[in-house]
Amino acid sequence: MNSKIRREKDNLLYSARLLIGVLLFSAVFAILPPQTAQAASTSLYEYTVRVETGYLALRNGQSFNKKNEIGKLYTGQTVIACPTASEKDGYRYVYAPSLNKLGYVNGDYLENRSLYTGGTTLYAKVETGYLALRNAKSFDKSNEIGKLNTGDPVIVLDDSDPVYWIVYAPEISKAGFVNSYYLVNSSFNSAYVEPDVPLAVSPRANAEWRWESDSSDVLDLRVQVSNYSRKKTVTAYELYIFAEDLWGNKVFGDSVKIRATFENTINPGETIYSGHMYLPERKKISRFYAAVKRVKLSDGTICENYILDESDYTYWDIKQ
Repeated sequence: MNSKIRREKDNLLYSARLLIGVLLFSAVFAILPPQTAQAASTSLYEYTVRVETGYLALRNGQSFNKKNEIGKLYTGQTVIACPTASEKDGYRYVYAPSLNKLGYVNGDYLENRSLYTGGTTLYAKVETGYLALRNAKSFDKSNEIGKLNTGDPVIVLDDSDPVYWIVYAPEISKAGFVNSYYLVNSSFNSAYVEPDVPLAVSPRANAEWRWESDSSDVLDLRVQVSNYSRKKTVTAYELYIFAEDLWGNKVFGDSVKIRATFENTINPGETIYSGHMYLPERKKISRFYAAVKRVKLSDGTICENYILDESDYTYWDIKQ
């Protein structure tokens, strides 16, 4: 057999092997399931703060600078990691429930990673345009940090505000505030439920207090109340107040509640400070509680919380 014939046979053998390889690859590829793009993860993780001394600073920037501190976190408190593309230098963007704030922390002081199970997943729904993710609780073009389209998921981190909720948006890897009116559940029904009693003292509500005078034994205070309705306007409301001493004893007796009635117009979604209330025996008071008992609406309807237990009250600790 001459060399020319040998080369032709070798070429035929190579071509046959190549054809068999192509056919085998095609057959294997044909039985593989079709590949789809991975959806953004809707899972978040919770961490525990651990510091040897002092506190872990929550910051509005990714650097060690006293000027960018916006809160203090202590050993044992938890944060929820909200991954963003801008994280760098070991800093993690987190939501701190104890402070009700978003910010950066040094990731070296976080431990005990676990799946966060406290957040509800809801979805954006708008008729036109987009739902803005914001860095502040107000309708302002300058505070927009992202755009959510209908169907985009968000994980609710805090829903204590009547209108603007803190959420994490996995589709764009950002956390911020959104108008809760445009969030729906997985069945595309509104996540909003009109409350029977629209006014409440939010668990995140602020309060202000002072001694009425240096010589007086009276505590002068007022608290924030929020109208959670989208439709109902409040014109009057009654608050129940009670107080405890340093040992947890009721200052005014186990069954005594101080009542205060105010006439204020509170529009849907609005939060205001109540009128002033005055508690006697202020030197004994270490903690005070407040809750809305009943409400009068603009159409004359009266709504009432018929049963209030201690879990319905918001409390504040004070220092003498």
